[in-house]
Amino acid sequence: MPYLKVKLTCVLLLVPLFLFANPVTVTCSNETGAQDGDSNAAAERKLPQLEQGKWEPLFEMGESIYPSVVISMATLKIGFWDDKQHIGDLRGTIGIAVRGTEENCPITVKISGSNFIKPSTFIGTLAEKDTVYCVYPDLKYDYEKLLAVKQTVPEMLSFEVTIGKKTDPERIVRVQVRPVNECVFYFIDSSGDPRDVSYFFAAYVNENHPIVSQILKEAIASKMVDSFGGYSGDREDVVNEIGAIWETLKARGVHYITMPASADDDDPYIGSQYVRLLGESVDYAQANCVDGSVLMASIFRKIGLNVSLVSIPGHMFISVNLDKEGKEPICIETTMLSGYSLDEAIQKGNEEYTENEGKFDSEKEEDWPYHTANIQDARSEGIIPIKDSSAN
Repeated sequence: MPYLKVKLTCVLLLVPLFLFANPVTVTCSNETGAQDGDSNAAAERKLPQLEQGKWEPLFEMGESIYPSVVISMATLKIGFWDDKQHIGDLRGTIGIAVRGTEENCPITVKISGSNFIKPSTFIGTLAEKDTVYCVYPDLKYDYEKLLAVKQTVPEMLSFEVTIGKKTDPERIVRVQVRPVNECVFYFIDSSGDPRDVSYFFAAYVNENHPIVSQILKEAIASKMVDSFGGYSGDREDVVNEIGAIWETLKARGVHYITMPASADDDDPYIGSQYVRLLGESVDYAQANCVDGSVLMASIFRKIGLNVSLVSIPGHMFISVNLDKEGKEPICIETTMLSGYSLDEAIQKGNEEYTENEGKFDSEKEEDWPYHTANIQDARSEGIIPIKDSSAN
């Protein structure tokens, strides 16, 4: 099988994806979406200046609930917040901004939803009376209901707050629950700080999806390979297995299509991208650059290969190691699946990476959108795959 004849010049820097602190934009080709948060947007957002004993509802990602964020972070080992001003759930995105009435002021915050959030309570103290704190109860989400959301639906959130000995009247806020397909990759938090969360794309890589096993079964039935052993075989075996997967997906007729980023395009504080779940990409035989990359990464991960998502401005492709030690990585341009050979896709992917090679570990502001997200690292840090609720 004549794959990988091109010179392998793609030398990836597979840094832990959680070290990123800068925004990334992935919209695929001529798609349009929320841009890298500009300095004006960052400067405009800040915490409210509250009087003693006052509070306001706080939404880090707009007045929205993103199922992909909630599910991705369910077992995440790190959080967003690492200072004394943010208390409660350190991965929280919904809570209150509050100022106490005295030193070590008692605070109780209860948040509940009409459909997706069970009553959730935080009980603690506010150490300083002159500091505005951000308090996030550990919200008890109904994960199965969130997984089933395919279009935006409303949710009513109830906020009940007691500061010191005073209990304020209940406040109701109407929010949106976004489709599970919307992946947040960037936001400006309530203090005005930019947050790169592009590692959430790793949650759409689902090596356990039933369609992955089906595709591998079809590849074996085609006689292109006898089995899939990943790194248990030699380099030639890995090469042949990658080739068999490519040809099987091509035979299924999966082709490239562009898709707008999301309905949050007018929110200057949020960057999000619509990503199809694996079953949707295969069933409808269409995928944008992100869809195709997470689909192929899922299959490669299933057979034990070390794979990464590679982001450059407006685009995503993948890298995969041909050896267990990571000494021979290649890049694959997944949008070339329908009309090109694997050799051509590798050549293009290698060229794309080589053209931008010095930008992936750069600290220059203009190089912020260049990142690699290693799936193995993501799993180690607790980013779990999003379950496809429609999959059999």
